[in-house]
Amino acid sequence: MVPEIIYLQMSFNIKNYIKENFGGSPSKLIVIRKMLLYGISVKGKKLYCNDVEIPYKSLAIACNVDQRVVKSAVISITSDPVLDRIFRKMESTMNLKEVATQMGLGVLVITAYDPNEPGIIASVSKVISDFGMNIRQIIVDDPESFEEPKLYIITENPLPGTILPKIKELKNVKSITLF
Repeated sequence: MVPEIIYLQMSFNIKNYIKENFGGSPSKLIVIRKMLLYGISVKGKKLYCNDVEIPYKSLAIACNVDQRVVKSAVISITSDPVLDRIFRKMESTMNLKEVATQMGLGVLVITAYDPNEPGIIASVSKVISDFGMNIRQIIVDDPESFEEPKLYIITENPLPGTILPKIKELKNVKSITLF
């Protein structure tokens, strides 16, 4: 078992840790990144999307690699105490951004000038709240995984166009799209 302090230090640099451990194997790195992207966990050398088992072959096809690469990545994960701890607890979650408008919900997409600057979610949430609207879901692209990460805010109802100038005034808002 990895001492807690080491684990906490590693969690701040997990992308570098994964790159260090799998950088010599681009195919394994692709598999690990796909697993992180979709929240695929590893339990007892089996892959899961929450409680649904995922065959190695399915992940291999999605990653365009041989299923032996997936098996090797899983063995590497379960052999490493830091990665094993992370991937054992990984979970997938519902993502409404692509179906929100069909469900009668609102979708606001924001790109920030600096996605690492704190406070953009709080300031946008405040504006939405001031308009009397409720937020149903917030999805944020990981700035380390996406070239131009986006903030997706799903609201209970479509947002009025009059909200756009208020959000555009906020510090760090580069662009806005309203659906």
